[in-house]
Amino acid sequence: MSSSLFLTLILILISASQGCAAVQEKEQEKEPDLIQKSCSIIAGYEECVAILRSDPRSIKATTVKQLAYIILDLCIENATETLEEIPKLQEKYSKHDQIEEALRWCVMAYESAIKDYFRKAVDQLGTKSYREAQYSAHTGGALVLGLVAEGIVSLLRLNESQL
Repeated sequence: MSSSLFLTLILILISASQGCAAVQEKEQEKEPDLIQKSCSIIAGYEECVAILRSDPRSIKATTVKQLAYIILDLCIENATETLEEIPKLQEKYSKHDQIEEALRWCVMAYESAIKDYFRKAVDQLGTKSYREAQYSAHTGGALVLGLVAEGIVSLLRLNESQL
């Protein structure tokens, strides 16, 4: 390889690496998006971001209220999927009275979380009853999903008081 060709390749590589570094710097300077901003004041930031980013709708969300609806949908979906697994466990442990009793309690708890709390929180969001929606999301489950839902809904309540 001639020295001028080698020198040209080196200059191209240096130029390209400087361009990549500039792009990386610009990406790092980017404003946090709605998900990051919303999750930044909620306990469990990493989980909050990961859960919301797992749903493609949240990437397109432009308001905290949209995020609240999405996270509550995820709570309902998660609780429903768990509820659907319980009969399999009941069949597997049908000869174990204590496990059977615990699973019956789980059915009641998940049904209640879905119907009495998460769906209720969705309705409360629609009527701008943010304090009640926050409470319903909280009561709906102490699981990470429920806590994230509570946090996102609480942002609406905080924003409402600043209006």
